[in-house]
Amino acid sequence: MKVGIVVDENEKRIADWLDRKNLRVEEFAKKEKKKSKTPDFRVFKDDEFAFFCEVKTIDCDTWLDEQLSVVPSGTMVERFRRDPTYNRLTDDIHTAVGQFEAVNPNRKNLNVLAFVNHDKKCGFLDLLGVITGDFFSEGGGRHPIFVKYSNGRIKEEKRKIDFYLWIDDFKPERFLFSDLSDKKTEKLCSYFGMNIKEIKEI
Repeated sequence: MKVGIVVDENEKRIADWLDRKNLRVEEFAKKEKKKSKTPDFRVFKDDEFAFFCEVKTIDCDTWLDEQLSVVPSGTMVERFRRDPTYNRLTDDIHTAVGQFEAVNPNRKNLNVLAFVNHDKKCGFLDLLGVITGDFFSEGGGRHPIFVKYSNGRIKEEKRKIDFYLWIDDFKPERFLFSDLSDKKTEKLCSYFGMNIKEIKEI
């Protein structure tokens, strides 16, 4: 299926992913973008409108490199700051919801948020943390250490996104549905070629 011209490299990665699902993206017209905020794409299955899609990029965090660039070579440096990962993700979710609400205020249509991640220090489990409030350990345990993010300003907003897609530079894609009991989830599964019965609830 032919995909419309997408200039941004990260948006193109998502457009290509959707194309492999036989979905077609359509960018908003310049006139629409000038009038109000918009997500990146309208997405279609054949001639049927399917959902809105916003793409967010997570670039490598260069803070440490910037700190080291201003000190003489061989100098020991000590710097402290809080991990920006979780605030960065909640900022992206908050901003995306504003973009979706501008074109889909009553949530009559589906909203899909896609992340393209280039930072090895950030991963899908961090997204799960800010959505659920929990840290997921390798042994299968859950620990509620991210509640201040999940129950902060995105407490209600995160539910206004029906599907989260996570694409890494270095791992297979991952995804998260907001509500498996929602009838709209079945529609999304049909678009993506997924079997809802095979999706694990967390």
